[in-house]
Amino acid sequence: MAQATQAYKRSLSGSVGAGLSSVFNGSGRTYYILEHKVSSKYHKAGEAQEIIVDQIELGRDSKCQVQFDESFQTVSRRHAAIVRDGENWKLIQLSKTNTTFLNGHPVQNEWYLQNGDEIQLSVNGPKLGFIIPTGNKAKTGSIGLSRRLSLFREQALRPYKAAMAVMGAVIVLLIAGGVTYGVLDHMGDVKREKMTAAQIQQMQADADSIQAAHEAESAAMKAEIANVKKANEALKKRIQSIQAPASPAAGGSDSTATPRVSGSSTSNKTIAACEPQVYFVKISKIVLSYDGDSRTYTNIGTGSGFLLDDGRFVTARHVVEPWMFPSSEEDEFSLICNAIVHGGGDAVCYIDAYSPTGEHIAFTSKQVVVDRSSDKAYNYAGDEIRIPEDDDLDWAYYRTGKSGGLPYNNALSTKLPVQAKLTVLGYPFGLGANSASDIHPIYSEAVVAREGLVNKCILTTATTFEHGNSGGPVFATATNDDLIVVGLVSAGRGRSTGIVVPIAAVK
Repeated sequence: MAQATQAYKRSLSGSVGAGLSSVFNGSGRTYYILEHKVSSKYHKAGEAQEIIVDQIELGRDSKCQVQFDESFQTVSRRHAAIVRDGENWKLIQLSKTNTTFLNGHPVQNEWYLQNGDEIQLSVNGPKLGFIIPTGNKAKTGSIGLSRRLSLFREQALRPYKAAMAVMGAVIVLLIAGGVTYGVLDHMGDVKREKMTAAQIQQMQADADSIQAAHEAESAAMKAEIANVKKANEALKKRIQSIQAPASPAAGGSDSTATPRVSGSSTSNKTIAACEPQVYFVKISKIVLSYDGDSRTYTNIGTGSGFLLDDGRFVTARHVVEPWMFPSSEEDEFSLICNAIVHGGGDAVCYIDAYSPTGEHIAFTSKQVVVDRSSDKAYNYAGDEIRIPEDDDLDWAYYRTGKSGGLPYNNALSTKLPVQAKLTVLGYPFGLGANSASDIHPIYSEAVVAREGLVNKCILTTATTFEHGNSGGPVFATATNDDLIVVGLVSAGRGRSTGIVVPIAAVK
């Protein structure tokens, strides 16, 4: 297959310009999908790679948007390219040593692609299906915003690593509303005609202006972050000065129970009696919806939970609403989900909980009770996000209607004596949940570090619970050897300090 054409040349407008248009003007642009038919280091067989830019390259070079690893020795560094030509797409042969095949026929120069075509890089090389979406899925706007941003980084910025800082500024400023669409229009014009020296000079001037604006924006954001940190420190000091609340009414056990202090042991028989009510919690999926688009994310994480004797199934709020608790400024998934939830979109977490006895409880984040009174608004790339401020509100519960759960004591949970030994059951790192028929919670422990509450929570030391224990029950051992729920695992601080939400806070 051969066809006369102008020489292909990688261009800024065909990648970055087209990528920006796809992100911010998705309703006016089409895209295609490359279906990988062979597994490699970078792609799995069956993976559908959405391409939102006007030109991509395929090969082993790190700048190729569709990259193959070194095990594919007959794939050239820059093997082939796919380029938009008006409303069509064409496959271009780049390699001078290794052939590209289209539906089994060698491409000598270039050829137009049709929906359903099969591309193969060299004899016995990797194969890809070329798919053009139809109907409501034909436009890049049908792809969610967070996904389009991710694709922009992977496809538009990859060939231009040296310019990534400037392009990152473009995204930040556009999202923040600080740059008009004039830059996008200019890039759209450039891709339709050969770039002149004047256009190149103008684009450089645009980039310089954007960089200067980005630096000013960054300085303003740093100042805002500093002010937020000061406000947070002041808030923490105010919380520390507040006395522990009056003890509320007791829950399902004797409010006069006296806990043992460290050095006392809890019998294996007593622990075994509680295990059936301690559940392994799996986040099966999160469904994110925004602007008519819906995306499903799986394999999000695991945690722990427990059934109380009043029928409430309790776990940590950060288990069922992980987007409300971003781990850092780099936790992009949680931050974008949070912004979408508070910007007119929605996120639903689907939870499956399994007990050692085979009981299964299924519910969603829409069905749980949480306390949002301390959720505080922040700015993230021009969008509003909200993050809970008070540690004692890291809880959630689902009403099951079941009976026979664990006894708990509200009053005791707010006035535990220092050195009281606490028993923790749960599933750290998913351990203890080997299969649906082999679930047994793991034993951990902690010691009360200070009498009463610290920032409305139980502060522990000599803490051995880990990630995955989140939401699991924390027990005090009464003098009669009974285990009584006094809280749930929220977080760890350092190597041995832990934060436990008192069960009295779960209302």
